[in-house]
Amino acid sequence: MSMAFEDWLAILAVLFLFGGGGLSLAGLLTGRPGLGHWARWCAGSGGYLLLLVLTWRGLQVQGWPLTDLYEVLLLTAATTALACALVAPRRQEALAGACAGPAAGLMVALALLFLPSGSRLPHPPTAALGSLWFPLHVLATTLGYGGLILAGSAGLLRLLPAGRLPISPHDAEEVAWRGLSWGYPWLTLGMVLGMVWGWWAWGRPWSWSTKEVLTLLTWGLFTLAFHTRRLKGWRGWPHALILTAGLAALLLTLLAAEALARLAVPVAEYVF
Repeated sequence: MSMAFEDWLAILAVLFLFGGGGLSLAGLLTGRPGLGHWARWCAGSGGYLLLLVLTWRGLQVQGWPLTDLYEVLLLTAATTALACALVAPRRQEALAGACAGPAAGLMVALALLFLPSGSRLPHPPTAALGSLWFPLHVLATTLGYGGLILAGSAGLLRLLPAGRLPISPHDAEEVAWRGLSWGYPWLTLGMVLGMVWGWWAWGRPWSWSTKEVLTLLTWGLFTLAFHTRRLKGWRGWPHALILTAGLAALLLTLLAAEALARLAVPVAEYVF
């Protein structure tokens, strides 16, 4: 069976994202800031290509293309790349590209390689997902994920021993704060919209399911990071450790919550 047009677009996006990450790393290692500009361009191009894939899928089903894990992974990768291109400060664009490009590219690559082809076919939303509250919830949440993946990746680099990469702790902290200040409010809004959608679809705003508990853990860690950034005793390494823990919780929520939820609840209640 020949590959679908959207699959080729997604593969092209992966190449742009990994290419941007490679240019960013080269810029850091060689001290050539001009490479950071091209890395930002590659990240933005990869993000826009993923948005084009989602638009194409939406046109096929004549509805919101946010109904399964594959589409949510594509949107999260797009928001991560666009957070790098639009939110990160220009003087640290190479560092931001080294954080966001590989993370976004890896998400799409894993989705293409490991999600069954049948599960990646576009399909219209079910009745429970038909409310306008649901796409608003997904959009806000993935916008938050994009910024927070950038923040968590920068926090992870901040934990590396001095000399492993030619980056200053201040630059890593600045990129992390830009991602956190963008992503945390969006994630908070996404949780509120999710509760509104849950009330509309299931008659309850919160049910303490596996997905919701992991989301709450992710939000709690980034809440701690958001409010302790400037507190004495929390700056530097401790703050970076919280960001890294938040990144781990976010990836667990995004990639593993559906599999864990299938052990206890109907799959129809979980999209991402």
